[in-house]
Amino acid sequence: MSKKDIVIEKFQAACRLRQIRENAGLTQEKFSEILDISLSAYKKVESGENHVSISCLRNLHTEMNVSADYVLFGNNQNMEGAWEILLNCTEEDKLLLMLRLIMYFTHLKKSIFPLKEDQLVEEDEIMQLVNSIKGFEGNNGEESINC
Repeated sequence: MSKKDIVIEKFQAACRLRQIRENAGLTQEKFSEILDISLSAYKKVESGENHVSISCLRNLHTEMNVSADYVLFGNNQNMEGAWEILLNCTEEDKLLLMLRLIMYFTHLKKSIFPLKEDQLVEEDEIMQLVNSIKGFEGNNGEESINC
């Protein structure tokens, strides 16, 4: 790999990090806290001057569920593979996924990678919806769908 290719890859990774940060509505300071590095170190990463460390990638995955493959290479999971997984999951899992998508499009649309605390709040709301749906199915005298 040539020096030019390395510079291009470093710049592209920096752009993806900046996009993640901006989409989540975070300042450079808050994002540097998530990565557990100084603000000046993060600014150097975002400018493409420095590479993001393995430790930063680990923190980013833990706090925002961002894959290292996405940051480094721009790779997202294969949609066809995701569709196959969906087809082979339980009805309850499909319901949970649908509710997560609804929550995403109504609450967290701008946050491609929401913070862990936002994800936990969203999960609580989704479980409340699932429980209310199950309660509704059980109370109307009709057979409920087995999830």
